[in-house]
Amino acid sequence: MMTLTALAAVLTLTTAQPEASLTLTVEGIETQTGSLAIGVFNTQEGWDDGTAVTGRRVEVTGMTVEVDLGALPPGEYGIKLYHDVDDDGELDANLMGIPSEPFAFSNNAMGRFGPASWSDAVFAVEAAGTRHTVRLQ
Repeated sequence: MMTLTALAAVLTLTTAQPEASLTLTVEGIETQTGSLAIGVFNTQEGWDDGTAVTGRRVEVTGMTVEVDLGALPPGEYGIKLYHDVDDDGELDANLMGIPSEPFAFSNNAMGRFGPASWSDAVFAVEAAGTRHTVRLQ
């Protein structure tokens, strides 16, 4: 019985995923109103269909905002965010669909005629923790 208990403890330790902290700094905030809507993605499929693994909505309090995105398993991630200046819960866009509120992607990636690609935005979150900085467009 002790052997089974010890084996179960070892299996729990070896299958448990360590967690790493992810801290995001958002720069280039021109209007100190509204909030930042942030989505964190861990697969290209999630990136493409908008299925975030975590996210935050954070009040804008200055020209730079630092956000603790919590603990995540180490791995590859991408971030999409926008500054909801009027705080209506939506990314405002003009008649052609071009965002009229500031936005950003991890790695400061930019898309052509649409959002940045996963391959341009993906970055590693290390076990020791990761700090990532983006600038609003």
